[in-house]
Amino acid sequence: MWKSVLTGTLIAALIVAIFVGGGCQVLLGLQSCSNTGTSLAMTMMSPKRHDYYVRKKVPLPYRNRRNPFNLTIGNIVEGARLYDLRCAICHGMMGIGDGEAGEKLEIRPADLGRSLGEPLYRDEFFYWSIAEGGTQFGTDMPAFKNDLTPGETWKILTFMRAAFAESNAPAKDATAPP
Repeated sequence: MWKSVLTGTLIAALIVAIFVGGGCQVLLGLQSCSNTGTSLAMTMMSPKRHDYYVRKKVPLPYRNRRNPFNLTIGNIVEGARLYDLRCAICHGMMGIGDGEAGEKLEIRPADLGRSLGEPLYRDEFFYWSIAEGGTQFGTDMPAFKNDLTPGETWKILTFMRAAFAESNAPAKDATAPP
């Protein structure tokens, strides 16, 4: 038991350190991390959820939800553990939709890094997506509202923001001072 906790902690710390130090390019290469030519449909793989969100926002029970967890090592490690158990099989270890099960789906899983990098999508969007899944939108994303507590869902999102989102942040102007 303690070995798996220690392993998860080390993996999460390594991911955070690599992204803080060198960004996505260090792990995945420039092409995988570039925003060039990214469309919302590619980000979500199925544009139905995006279209619904733009027209109606999230359903009322999910509106204005905000992640109560800070980006601490403990929250990131716990989120990484939960992500590994529930999400990585489809979304892959780095959240780009290349998990073993995800590659076999007709509609591939979303690229979480690119989705998290879209300013349009807020915490409530991701919480709703995880809780309700994708059946309504014709995808195989399972609903986790009965399998994960709200805290577990938020910790997964905390991990995803720490590990995936920075790699797809908008590029800064190279001529601007740091």
